[in-house]
Amino acid sequence: MGIILTLILIAIIGLVILGIGWTNFFSALLKGTDKVTEIPVVKNITDTAHVELKKILNNVSSNVLNNIGN
Repeated sequence: MGIILTLILIAIIGLVILGIGWTNFFSALLKGTDKVTEIPVVKNITDTAHVELKKILNNVSSNVLNNIGN
C-alpha cells in the first residue's frame, strides 16, 4: 500500500513539474518554505534544534580531540 501511494505521489509531482515548468515549481516551493519558516512555532523549533546540534557537535569534536591525544 505504501509503495503504491509513493508511486502515485511521484507521478503527480512529475506531472506538476512538467505542467508548470522547473523554475515555477521550485520558486513556488521556496516561497512555501519561506512562509513556513516565518511561523513562530517553527522558528522556535529550528532555533532550538540549531543550538542543540551545536552542543552535540561540540561534545563529539571535543571527545574526538581528547581521544586523538591519548
